[in-house]
Amino acid sequence: MLKISVLLWMLFTIILVWLPIGIVSFLFSRKVFKKLTRLLSKIDTFDALIRLKREISYIYTTKISVLSSRLRKQKVNDLPKHIPVPHTPTIDDIIKSKPSVSRYADPWMIVDDEDNKDTRTTIIKKRKLLEKIIYDALWLRKDGKLDEYEKKIIEWLAIDAEDKDLNKLLADLYFTMSNYKKALPILKKIVDMDSNDHKAIRQIGEIYLTSGDFDIAELLIQNAIAINPTNPKYYISMVELFYNTDRKPDAITEMEKVIKLRPTNSAYMLTLADLYQEIHDFDNAKKYYFRVLEYEPSNEKAKKKLKELVVE
Repeated sequence: MLKISVLLWMLFTIILVWLPIGIVSFLFSRKVFKKLTRLLSKIDTFDALIRLKREISYIYTTKISVLSSRLRKQKVNDLPKHIPVPHTPTIDDIIKSKPSVSRYADPWMIVDDEDNKDTRTTIIKKRKLLEKIIYDALWLRKDGKLDEYEKKIIEWLAIDAEDKDLNKLLADLYFTMSNYKKALPILKKIVDMDSNDHKAIRQIGEIYLTSGDFDIAELLIQNAIAINPTNPKYYISMVELFYNTDRKPDAITEMEKVIKLRPTNSAYMLTLADLYQEIHDFDNAKKYYFRVLEYEPSNEKAKKKLKELVVE
Protein backbone atom coordinates (compact mmCIF):
# COMPACT_ATOMS: atom_id res chain seq x y z
CA MET A 1 0.00 0.00 0.00
CA LEU A 2 2.86 2.32 0.92
CA LYS A 3 4.55 1.57 -2.37
CA ILE A 4 1.45 2.54 -4.34
CA SER A 5 1.12 5.77 -2.36
CA VAL A 6 4.75 6.71 -3.16
CA LEU A 7 4.27 6.05 -6.86
CA LEU A 8 1.08 8.14 -6.91
CA TRP A 9 2.86 10.96 -5.10
CA MET A 10 5.72 10.90 -7.65
CA LEU A 11 3.30 10.86 -10.57
CA PHE A 12 1.35 13.78 -9.10
CA THR A 13 4.60 15.75 -8.60
CA ILE A 14 5.68 15.18 -12.22
CA ILE A 15 2.29 16.32 -13.49
CA LEU A 16 2.41 19.48 -11.35
CA VAL A 17 5.94 20.34 -12.64
CA TRP A 18 5.66 19.52 -16.33
CA LEU A 19 2.05 20.47 -17.02
CA PRO A 20 2.67 24.28 -16.85
CA ILE A 21 5.85 23.90 -18.91
CA GLY A 22 3.98 21.89 -21.51
CA ILE A 23 1.18 24.42 -21.74
CA VAL A 24 3.63 27.35 -22.09
CA SER A 25 5.64 25.45 -24.73
CA PHE A 26 2.50 24.65 -26.67
CA LEU A 27 1.31 28.28 -26.67
CA PHE A 28 4.77 29.57 -27.67
CA SER A 29 5.15 26.98 -30.45
CA ARG A 30 1.67 27.80 -31.72
CA LYS A 31 2.53 31.50 -31.86
CA VAL A 32 5.84 30.86 -33.68
CA PHE A 33 4.19 28.44 -36.09
CA LYS A 34 1.45 30.96 -36.81
CA LYS A 35 3.99 33.72 -37.65
CA LEU A 36 6.10 31.34 -39.73
CA THR A 37 3.01 30.21 -41.65
CA ARG A 38 2.06 33.83 -42.30
CA LEU A 39 5.61 34.57 -43.50
CA LEU A 40 5.79 31.53 -45.76
CA SER A 41 2.38 32.31 -47.23
CA LYS A 42 3.87 35.53 -48.59
CA ILE A 43 6.65 33.66 -50.39
CA ASP A 44 4.57 32.15 -53.12
CA THR A 45 6.98 32.98 -55.92
CA PHE A 46 10.71 33.32 -56.47
CA ASP A 47 10.33 37.09 -56.85
CA ALA A 48 8.65 37.24 -53.47
CA LEU A 49 11.62 35.42 -51.96
CA ILE A 50 14.01 37.93 -53.55
CA ARG A 51 11.95 40.85 -52.19
CA LEU A 52 12.02 39.30 -48.74
CA LYS A 53 15.78 38.88 -48.95
CA ARG A 54 16.20 42.52 -49.94
CA GLU A 55 13.96 43.68 -47.08
CA ILE A 56 15.96 41.66 -44.56
CA SER A 57 19.25 42.95 -46.02
CA TYR A 58 17.98 46.52 -45.90
CA ILE A 59 16.89 46.20 -42.27
CA TYR A 60 20.19 44.59 -41.34
CA THR A 61 22.37 47.17 -43.09
CA THR A 62 20.28 50.01 -41.66
CA LYS A 63 20.75 48.75 -38.13
CA ILE A 64 24.46 48.18 -38.68
CA SER A 65 24.81 51.67 -40.18
CA VAL A 66 23.01 53.26 -37.21
CA LEU A 67 25.13 51.27 -34.77
CA SER A 68 28.37 52.23 -36.59
CA SER A 69 27.32 55.86 -36.63
CA ARG A 70 26.68 55.81 -32.88
CA LEU A 71 30.04 54.16 -32.23
CA ARG A 72 31.86 56.74 -34.38
CA LYS A 73 30.11 59.59 -32.56
CA GLN A 74 31.01 58.04 -29.24
CA LYS A 75 34.67 57.75 -30.28
CA VAL A 76 34.69 61.33 -31.52
CA ASN A 77 33.23 62.57 -28.23
CA ASP A 78 35.84 60.61 -26.31
CA LEU A 79 38.74 62.19 -28.24
CA PRO A 80 40.60 65.15 -26.72
CA LYS A 81 39.47 68.42 -28.27
CA HIS A 82 42.92 69.34 -29.64
CA ILE A 83 43.24 66.13 -31.72
CA PRO A 84 41.76 66.46 -35.24
CA VAL A 85 39.12 63.86 -36.08
CA PRO A 86 40.24 61.64 -38.99
CA HIS A 87 38.02 61.54 -42.05
CA THR A 88 36.07 58.31 -42.35
CA PRO A 89 35.44 57.47 -46.01
CA THR A 90 31.80 57.01 -46.91
CA ILE A 91 30.38 54.54 -49.40
CA ASP A 92 30.22 57.36 -51.96
CA ASP A 93 33.96 57.97 -51.49
CA ILE A 94 34.75 54.30 -52.04
CA ILE A 95 32.67 53.80 -55.17
CA LYS A 96 33.29 57.24 -56.62
CA SER A 97 34.19 56.82 -60.29
CA LYS A 98 37.82 57.36 -61.19
CA PRO A 99 38.77 59.63 -64.09
CA SER A 100 38.62 57.60 -67.27
CA VAL A 101 41.09 57.72 -70.13
CA SER A 102 38.19 57.64 -72.55
CA ARG A 103 34.91 59.46 -72.28
CA TYR A 104 33.26 56.03 -72.54
CA ALA A 105 32.86 54.21 -69.23
CA ASP A 106 33.50 50.53 -68.66
CA PRO A 107 30.90 48.70 -70.79
CA TRP A 108 30.50 46.00 -68.17
CA MET A 109 29.59 48.28 -65.29
CA ILE A 110 26.16 47.69 -63.72
CA VAL A 111 23.70 50.56 -63.65
CA ASP A 112 20.73 49.84 -61.39
CA ASP A 113 19.01 53.18 -61.78
CA GLU A 114 16.22 52.97 -64.33
CA ASP A 115 17.00 56.50 -65.55
CA ASN A 116 20.51 55.43 -66.58
CA LYS A 117 19.58 52.37 -68.64
CA ASP A 118 19.59 54.33 -71.88
CA THR A 119 23.00 55.75 -71.03
CA ARG A 120 24.34 52.29 -70.28
CA THR A 121 23.01 50.97 -73.60
CA THR A 122 24.64 53.86 -75.47
CA ILE A 123 27.97 53.26 -73.73
CA ILE A 124 27.95 49.56 -74.63
CA LYS A 125 27.04 50.29 -78.27
CA LYS A 126 29.82 52.86 -78.61
CA ARG A 127 32.36 50.54 -77.03
CA LYS A 128 31.40 47.66 -79.32
CA LEU A 129 31.61 49.99 -82.31
CA LEU A 130 35.06 51.11 -81.20
CA GLU A 131 36.20 47.50 -80.84
CA LYS A 132 34.98 46.78 -84.38
CA ILE A 133 36.84 49.82 -85.69
CA ILE A 134 40.06 48.64 -84.04
CA TYR A 135 39.55 45.13 -85.41
CA ASP A 136 38.98 46.43 -88.96
CA ALA A 137 41.96 48.77 -88.68
CA LEU A 138 44.26 45.93 -87.59
CA TRP A 139 43.21 43.90 -90.62
CA LEU A 140 44.13 46.85 -92.85
CA ARG A 141 47.57 46.96 -91.25
CA LYS A 142 47.99 43.20 -91.63
CA ASP A 143 47.17 43.52 -95.33
CA GLY A 144 49.80 46.26 -95.66
CA LYS A 145 47.27 49.03 -96.31
CA LEU A 146 48.98 51.44 -93.95
CA ASP A 147 47.55 54.62 -95.46
CA GLU A 148 43.97 53.36 -95.02
CA TYR A 149 44.88 52.09 -91.54
CA GLU A 150 46.22 55.51 -90.52
CA LYS A 151 43.25 57.33 -92.03
CA LYS A 152 40.70 55.13 -90.21
CA ILE A 153 42.33 55.68 -86.82
CA ILE A 154 42.58 59.45 -87.33
CA GLU A 155 38.91 59.64 -88.32
CA TRP A 156 37.81 58.01 -85.09
CA LEU A 157 40.25 59.98 -82.97
CA ALA A 158 38.40 63.03 -84.24
CA ILE A 159 35.32 61.60 -82.48
CA ASP A 160 37.10 60.52 -79.29
CA ALA A 161 40.54 62.12 -79.09
CA GLU A 162 41.11 60.75 -75.57
CA ASP A 163 40.68 57.07 -76.38
CA LYS A 164 43.87 55.37 -75.23
CA ASP A 165 43.59 52.32 -77.49
CA LEU A 166 43.30 54.40 -80.65
CA ASN A 167 46.17 56.66 -79.59
CA LYS A 168 48.36 53.62 -78.94
CA LEU A 169 47.59 52.16 -82.37
CA LEU A 170 48.52 55.41 -84.12
CA ALA A 171 51.65 55.95 -82.03
CA ASP A 172 52.79 52.37 -82.66
CA LEU A 173 52.27 52.82 -86.39
CA TYR A 174 54.40 55.98 -86.50
CA PHE A 175 57.05 54.42 -84.25
CA THR A 176 57.30 51.32 -86.46
CA MET A 177 57.63 53.55 -89.53
CA SER A 178 60.39 55.52 -87.71
CA ASN A 179 58.27 58.66 -88.03
CA TYR A 180 59.36 59.81 -84.59
CA LYS A 181 58.25 63.41 -85.11
CA LYS A 182 54.62 62.25 -85.23
CA ALA A 183 55.02 59.40 -82.75
CA LEU A 184 56.58 61.39 -79.89
CA PRO A 185 53.70 63.77 -79.01
CA ILE A 186 51.19 60.89 -79.12
CA LEU A 187 53.39 58.71 -76.91
CA LYS A 188 53.73 61.54 -74.39
CA LYS A 189 49.95 61.90 -74.40
CA ILE A 190 49.58 58.17 -73.67
CA VAL A 191 51.98 58.43 -70.71
CA ASP A 192 49.96 61.40 -69.43
CA MET A 193 46.89 59.14 -69.56
CA ASP A 194 48.68 56.22 -67.89
CA SER A 195 52.02 56.82 -66.16
CA ASN A 196 52.62 53.04 -65.99
CA ASP A 197 52.38 52.40 -69.73
CA HIS A 198 55.84 50.82 -70.00
CA LYS A 199 55.65 50.27 -73.75
CA ALA A 200 55.07 53.96 -74.45
CA ILE A 201 57.83 54.94 -71.98
CA ARG A 202 60.30 52.58 -73.66
CA GLN A 203 59.37 53.87 -77.12
CA ILE A 204 59.96 57.47 -75.99
CA GLY A 205 63.32 56.31 -74.60
CA GLU A 206 64.17 54.74 -77.97
CA ILE A 207 63.37 58.02 -79.73
CA TYR A 208 65.69 59.94 -77.40
CA LEU A 209 68.32 57.23 -77.88
CA THR A 210 68.09 57.60 -81.65
CA SER A 211 68.49 61.37 -81.36
CA GLY A 212 71.58 60.93 -79.17
CA ASP A 213 70.06 62.23 -75.93
CA PHE A 214 71.47 59.30 -73.94
CA ASP A 215 70.87 60.58 -70.39
CA ILE A 216 67.11 61.01 -70.86
CA ALA A 217 66.93 57.78 -72.86
CA GLU A 218 68.61 55.83 -70.05
CA LEU A 219 66.23 57.16 -67.42
CA LEU A 220 63.19 56.34 -69.52
CA ILE A 221 64.27 52.82 -70.46
CA GLN A 222 65.22 52.04 -66.85
CA ASN A 223 61.76 53.24 -65.83
CA ALA A 224 60.13 50.92 -68.39
CA ILE A 225 62.19 47.97 -67.09
CA ALA A 226 61.22 48.78 -63.49
CA ILE A 227 57.54 48.62 -64.44
CA ASN A 228 57.87 45.49 -66.59
CA PRO A 229 61.11 43.56 -65.97
CA THR A 230 60.12 40.57 -68.14
CA ASN A 231 60.31 42.11 -71.63
CA PRO A 232 63.68 41.31 -73.30
CA LYS A 233 63.25 44.17 -75.81
CA TYR A 234 63.62 46.70 -72.99
CA TYR A 235 66.98 45.22 -71.98
CA ILE A 236 68.05 45.20 -75.63
CA SER A 237 67.42 48.95 -75.66
CA MET A 238 69.73 49.27 -72.65
CA VAL A 239 72.35 47.13 -74.42
CA GLU A 240 72.20 49.46 -77.41
CA LEU A 241 72.48 52.51 -75.15
CA PHE A 242 75.46 51.16 -73.19
CA TYR A 243 77.19 50.06 -76.39
CA ASN A 244 76.78 53.51 -77.96
CA THR A 245 78.19 55.17 -74.82
CA ASP A 246 81.28 52.87 -74.70
CA ARG A 247 80.07 50.88 -71.67
CA LYS A 248 80.48 47.40 -73.09
CA PRO A 249 80.74 45.57 -69.73
CA ASP A 250 77.39 47.10 -68.76
CA ALA A 251 76.01 46.10 -72.16
CA ILE A 252 77.12 42.50 -71.48
CA THR A 253 75.42 42.53 -68.06
CA GLU A 254 72.14 43.60 -69.66
CA MET A 255 72.55 41.05 -72.47
CA GLU A 256 72.99 38.26 -69.90
CA LYS A 257 69.64 39.29 -68.39
CA VAL A 258 68.12 38.90 -71.87
CA ILE A 259 69.56 35.37 -72.15
CA LYS A 260 68.00 34.46 -68.79
CA LEU A 261 64.63 35.59 -70.09
CA ARG A 262 65.08 33.87 -73.50
CA PRO A 263 67.60 31.04 -72.94
CA THR A 264 66.97 29.36 -76.32
CA ASN A 265 67.14 32.44 -78.57
CA SER A 266 70.22 31.95 -80.76
CA ALA A 267 70.20 35.56 -82.04
CA TYR A 268 70.51 36.89 -78.49
CA MET A 269 73.30 34.41 -77.71
CA LEU A 270 75.14 35.45 -80.87
CA THR A 271 75.00 39.10 -79.81
CA LEU A 272 76.37 38.23 -76.35
CA ALA A 273 79.18 36.17 -77.89
CA ASP A 274 80.11 39.11 -80.16
CA LEU A 275 80.22 41.45 -77.15
CA TYR A 276 82.51 39.10 -75.23
CA GLN A 277 84.79 38.87 -78.27
CA GLU A 278 84.99 42.66 -78.52
CA ILE A 279 86.27 42.94 -74.93
CA HIS A 280 88.69 40.00 -75.63
CA ASP A 281 86.95 37.57 -73.28
CA PHE A 282 87.44 34.72 -75.73
CA ASP A 283 86.46 31.90 -73.37
CA ASN A 284 82.98 33.30 -72.85
CA ALA A 285 82.78 34.19 -76.54
CA LYS A 286 83.47 30.54 -77.48
CA LYS A 287 81.00 29.36 -74.87
CA TYR A 288 78.13 31.33 -76.41
CA TYR A 289 79.10 30.60 -80.03
CA PHE A 290 78.94 26.90 -79.15
CA ARG A 291 75.54 27.45 -77.52
CA VAL A 292 74.33 29.13 -80.71
CA LEU A 293 75.29 25.99 -82.66
CA GLU A 294 73.48 23.79 -80.13
CA TYR A 295 70.19 25.49 -81.00
CA GLU A 296 71.03 26.41 -84.61
CA PRO A 297 73.65 24.00 -86.04
CA SER A 298 73.59 25.68 -89.47
CA ASN A 299 74.51 29.16 -88.20
CA GLU A 300 77.39 30.15 -90.45
CA LYS A 301 78.43 33.20 -88.44
CA ALA A 302 78.91 31.16 -85.24
CA LYS A 303 80.97 28.55 -87.18
CA LYS A 304 83.16 31.24 -88.73
CA LYS A 305 83.73 32.99 -85.38
CA LEU A 306 84.71 29.73 -83.69
CA LYS A 307 87.27 29.01 -86.42
CA GLU A 308 88.75 32.49 -85.96
CA LEU A 309 88.99 32.03 -82.20
CA VAL A 310 90.62 28.60 -82.55
CA VAL A 311 93.29 30.07 -84.88
CA GLU A 312 93.96 32.88 -82.41
